[in-house]
Amino acid sequence: MKIAVYGAGNQELYVEQLKLPEKYGRTPPYGGSRMAIEFAEAGHEVYLAEVDRNMLSSSMWQSVEDTGVTVTSSDVEAAENAEIAILFTPFGKPTFTIAKNIISHLPEKGIIANTCTVSPLVLYYVLEVELKRKRRDVGICSLHPAAVPGTPQHGHYVIGGHTTNDLDLATPQQIQKCVDLVESSKKVAYIVPADVSSAVADMGSLVTAVTLSGVLDYYQVGTKIIKAPSEMVEKQILMTLQTMASLVESSGVEGLLKAINPELLVKSASSMHLLEEQNDLDAALETLSNLDSELMQKAHDAEIKPTNLVAAQALTRELLALMGERASEGTIRRCMRKMFE
Repeated sequence: MKIAVYGAGNQELYVEQLKLPEKYGRTPPYGGSRMAIEFAEAGHEVYLAEVDRNMLSSSMWQSVEDTGVTVTSSDVEAAENAEIAILFTPFGKPTFTIAKNIISHLPEKGIIANTCTVSPLVLYYVLEVELKRKRRDVGICSLHPAAVPGTPQHGHYVIGGHTTNDLDLATPQQIQKCVDLVESSKKVAYIVPADVSSAVADMGSLVTAVTLSGVLDYYQVGTKIIKAPSEMVEKQILMTLQTMASLVESSGVEGLLKAINPELLVKSASSMHLLEEQNDLDAALETLSNLDSELMQKAHDAEIKPTNLVAAQALTRELLALMGERASEGTIRRCMRKMFE
């Protein structure tokens, strides 16, 4: 395939700050440049678009080019040679700007694939006018490394498929093309709903993992020990997650901490230790009992701002009933963009 990777990756961050070579024993470059190397070694024709040569040392650039990767500072040149254009680019607007600049230059049925800096759903909404008016053939898909490329943890990619709200950002053939690219580089491809990909692949996956573990712990206790109906247990899970999410949205983490009151939470949650082994609960209680004093002071000084604790899907159905499909869809999309951006 013809592949373009946008963004070589910040080697100062990887090498000097995160000290990845010392931790994992592998040599740089990491990030987008390593993706380009691995795709070239898999036999693909690869362009690496990077405007800042200082991102890599001269020896790193040499190692990239030695694999046959074509390095260019022209986003358009890379796009013209890209069946799949992979955005390993800065967060937010710079990525949107690059995507808007390259979409008209992609070959027919080309694919724009995000990595860790933008949700595929937001990327789709940003490009929606171009996608619907001029480039209906172009697909939007995740090709998320879900780890730093070049480290031992990077043995897989997360690919965005059909969304949970019944939207196709790419055709099945385009999604399969991304799968084929991943597998050609000897890595595992996981297909998840496109709007879920950030939760399981971005840095926030730490939150997802810890939260899901707690959800399953309570589901086990609630349904098997307390013998409560699963619908009741799920309602309580929803109430808890929605409360925490809404408070973070309105008041930040420090406002959430002030509202929750960790001392009270530890006492309440301790009463739910009903199984012989609840390691996740034990770890949570230990953490919450020994919070950093500086963080607790910030929580004490924080403001709990006005917050509407509502079930999001119930609100969506109410909007649809009151406003009709077209008007409610526009409102929901604007709110979705605010969350994912």
